[in-house]
Amino acid sequence: MIDHLGTDTPRKDDPGLVPLRMELAIYGAATFSNSLGYMVMVAVPLLLVSLGLSPLMLGIVLGSRHLLVLFYSIHGGAMMDRLDTRRVMLMFAWMNIVLPFAYPLVPYVVPLIIIQMVAGYCTSIGWIGAQTLIGQTLKGSPVHTGRMGAVIRIGALTGPPLTGIAWDHYGPWAAFGLLALWGAGLLISCLALPNSASQSTNQPVTYRDFMPRANDYQSAISLLAIPVIATVITVALLRISSFSIQASFYVVWLESQGYTGTLIGVLLGAYSLFGGGASLCTGVLVKRFSPVWLMFVMVGVSIIAVTLTPALGTYWLLFIAASLNGAAYGLTQPLAIILMSRGAGIQMQGKAAGLRTSANRLAATLIPPFMGTVAEFAGIGMSFYIVGGAVFALLILAALFAHLIGAAQGQ
Repeated sequence: MIDHLGTDTPRKDDPGLVPLRMELAIYGAATFSNSLGYMVMVAVPLLLVSLGLSPLMLGIVLGSRHLLVLFYSIHGGAMMDRLDTRRVMLMFAWMNIVLPFAYPLVPYVVPLIIIQMVAGYCTSIGWIGAQTLIGQTLKGSPVHTGRMGAVIRIGALTGPPLTGIAWDHYGPWAAFGLLALWGAGLLISCLALPNSASQSTNQPVTYRDFMPRANDYQSAISLLAIPVIATVITVALLRISSFSIQASFYVVWLESQGYTGTLIGVLLGAYSLFGGGASLCTGVLVKRFSPVWLMFVMVGVSIIAVTLTPALGTYWLLFIAASLNGAAYGLTQPLAIILMSRGAGIQMQGKAAGLRTSANRLAATLIPPFMGTVAEFAGIGMSFYIVGGAVFALLILAALFAHLIGAAQGQ
């Protein structure tokens, strides 16, 4: 039972006996692909600050990481539905080993924008694939999705502090080399996924398979007609808007306050640690509360925690806020995956994951340059209040709209 925003038919949560190899490989792919984004949050802003870029240009470079993901996530998910998820993941996984070394090699704005775009997409394919497999093989199980949400925090907990330490002691080459090592972990996890028995694994791949198809986008967008999916996509936009505030100018603001890369990495590690703990509670919470409204509340907590960053005068207050933000954000992630998986049919899991990722990247692409523009005129500290306040106001409006949809269906 989801609630009045849920799907028309209930779905069995128990996927049955899942091979350990499959489960661990999915968690591994999710962990390395997801945590790469957190490590980039440390390494790339520090590189850009060292180049002396303005807040606006800094925001543009950071936001560009999500541009290809925004337009091609649905296509990537459709390729997984059509060609086999493991196969598509392997096509892109190896590039996560090569591309990190390009950052310190060509530290100029235009090349960095291109590198960000390509690297962001290659990493996202691993994350989309893990979400797709959760729906295809684990049936969107709250227990398994919660476990995945917790396990991915291991990488996000260890990755950022290690990246900060590598930067402080050995410089940019060491920091980005660590990102390449994480990329190798993603490739190994993809290789460990069992081969599919589907006939699609024997289908030859041609250049046409890499070209977006209009009908794939139409069928993915048609999922928005399902109330629960429309609600999740709306909340996902605001959830990632909150994360994008942290991913763009959080590190920049902390660096301006004199905090070292190591201390910044510890804050991001705490964010991930508490996110993992909260994710483990998913299976219990969805039995007691509406997952839709629980998601609304937790996104609100996350937005408030990051918006108040400039008002927190001590490192321990920043640590508490980061932990609270991480717990709230960590819980919303499996909730969104569960609801999307339940709302979409088994043949649409890749497209559903791609649709949610596209919504996420829309916010992730727009927020950094928008916040950079605000920071140009109002300062970095004030930009947290302005952008965060606007996102929270939109969340309230989205909650009211969701309530109206439920009231209309209840009549």
